[in-house]
Amino acid sequence: MTDFGSGDAWGDSDEDLLIDHVEKYEKSRQDSHVINNHCDDDDDDKLVTPLYKFRPGYLWVSDFTRQNWCEQQMYYSFTVPTIFEENPVMTEGSNLHLARELAVHDVTQVKVTSNEDIWAVKVINLITALQTMLNGGTIVREVPVFGCPYNTDVFIVGLVDELKFDPETFTLNLSEFKTRKFRSFPSKSQQNTHQLQVMLYKKLFDDLVKGNVSKDTVARHLRLDLHKAFGDDILQTIDSKLLSSTNLSQLLDDLYTKIQCFTCVQELEIEYQHQESKDIIGKHSVTYDEDRLHHMFNDYIKFWKGKREVRGVDIEEAFKCQSCDFADICEWRKRKAEECSKRNKSKIDNS
Repeated sequence: MTDFGSGDAWGDSDEDLLIDHVEKYEKSRQDSHVINNHCDDDDDDKLVTPLYKFRPGYLWVSDFTRQNWCEQQMYYSFTVPTIFEENPVMTEGSNLHLARELAVHDVTQVKVTSNEDIWAVKVINLITALQTMLNGGTIVREVPVFGCPYNTDVFIVGLVDELKFDPETFTLNLSEFKTRKFRSFPSKSQQNTHQLQVMLYKKLFDDLVKGNVSKDTVARHLRLDLHKAFGDDILQTIDSKLLSSTNLSQLLDDLYTKIQCFTCVQELEIEYQHQESKDIIGKHSVTYDEDRLHHMFNDYIKFWKGKREVRGVDIEEAFKCQSCDFADICEWRKRKAEECSKRNKSKIDNS
C-alpha cells in the first residue's frame, strides 16, 4: 500500500490527508481559472455552490455520512471558525484501523509532485488490492473506490475498510470496521449512517466493475491531465508493481482491466469492536437497498448543487443536538423550537 510520504499511514483519516494535498492545488487552479476569465456563466454559478465553496468540486463518502447525521452540523463545520481538539476516542479508533491495515500489508511512503501523482496513489492502491486477490489473497483493507453514481455529474471518493474474497466462488464481501467507547451497539441513527456508508461503497465498487466510470469522467471531474508524466517516486512504485504505466491514462487502463475480472460485491457487513478491551461487540449484516440509496443520494446532492437550503434533524432526532458543538447558534434548532411552541399554543387556544 502506498502513502503520500507523510508520517501517517493511509487509514481512517485518509480523506483529511487527501484534502490537505488536493484542495490547495485545486484552489490554485480554480483561482487561475477565474482570473484568466476562461469560464462561462454556468461555471460561475457552479463556483458558488457548496460543492465548490466547501469542497474542490467532488465529494468524499464521509461527506454523505456527516450529512446523514446532521446536514446543518456539517454546514456549520464549514462556515463557523472552530478550534480543533484531539478526540481520544477518534484517535484510538484510528490506531485500531491502522493496526488492522498493517496486519495485511505494508505501507510505503512516496513523494508526490503533482495532482496527477496524488490520484495515481489512489489508483495504485486499488490495483494492488485487486492483484492481491487475483493472486489468491482473501482479505484486503483500505481499498480506494471512486465514481459518479446515478449520473448526477458529481464525483465521489471513498475508502473501503475491508474486502473479503473467496477464490473458489470468486465472490466479494464488503466489511466496515467501527470502534465503540461503550460495549454496546450504536443507536439506530448511527447504524443508519453506517448502512449508508457501506451501501455507497458497494455502489462505487460495482460501478467500476461494470465499466461505468470512464477515463473522461475521471479527468473532467478531477481536472486532471491523464497524459501528464508521473514523478520519479510514482514511476518507481509502479515499476515495483510490475506495471509499465507512465501516466494516469495508462494506469486507469490497467485498473479497468483488472477490476472487470471481479463480480460485484455480494454481501455487506459492519463489525463493531470495543476500544478498551478490543473485544468484538458483534456484527450486523446490511441489506443493500438500491431504491433507498438512490433516493438519499439524490436528495443530498441537491444541497451540494445549491438546489435546496441546508436542513437540520427532524424533531424525532433532536437528541443529536445534545452533543453538537453548534447547538447554541443553530438557526434550524431555533426555528424548530419556535414551530413547536406555536403548535402547542395553537392546541391550547383551540382546547
